[in-house]
Amino acid sequence: MFKTDGDVNSELLKASVTVATQNYQIQPNDILDIKIYTNKGEILVDPNNFLRIELTQGSNGGSSNQNRNQQVEQPSYVVQPNGEVKVPMIGYIKVSGLTVAQADSVFQSQFETYYKGTYVYTQVVSRRIVVLGAAGGKVVPLTNERMNLVEVIALAGGVPDNGKAHNIRLIRDITSDKPIVQVIDLSTIAGVQRASLYVKPNDVVYIEPVRRVFNESLRDALTVLGAVSNILTTYLVIENLVK
Repeated sequence: MFKTDGDVNSELLKASVTVATQNYQIQPNDILDIKIYTNKGEILVDPNNFLRIELTQGSNGGSSNQNRNQQVEQPSYVVQPNGEVKVPMIGYIKVSGLTVAQADSVFQSQFETYYKGTYVYTQVVSRRIVVLGAAGGKVVPLTNERMNLVEVIALAGGVPDNGKAHNIRLIRDITSDKPIVQVIDLSTIAGVQRASLYVKPNDVVYIEPVRRVFNESLRDALTVLGAVSNILTTYLVIENLVK
């Protein structure tokens, strides 16, 4: 999936991280950024800024008062140990165990009491690491300031049977055009010692899966045979109908 020479497919990497993040289940102590919009999020699809200009101008076409023009800083919300988060107007909401999309639906249904056409966009902004590849795509929260690579992999379930312990990649600065890639070998003592390096928030760990050529070839062959079987079945049915 990602090359070992230090080059990576940035777009593929970002897409994989997005999928893993969407599947992440919110946990206690997570920090949430919750944005609420009315009119089904109309202002988010305002390419020419007509709505923003209208909102920031007075009724006579002039500028409104200074307080109206000031940007309101969006607060963040901490998920309590009992799995609830306190949100203005709607109070305590149970979010622990929900995906981000599920939390969006819960917030939206609650805010519909006060606004019509509510659109909610939630992000988990707390410190975390994304583990991809053979591990299946997992998000690991950083529970302390100095966590190393081995701890992160252990929290993600360890190196699975279908993972290459000698080819683990630590990818940093994925938002840049040239992410930094470091290859780690956990199959040797020297590699394990090297893996004691500390991770940073938003790092990505990729555990390369072992390719099972026979299984992949068999799966492809069965797919083709299934398609041919469907075509033959359809042909025979039509032929019988014609007779």
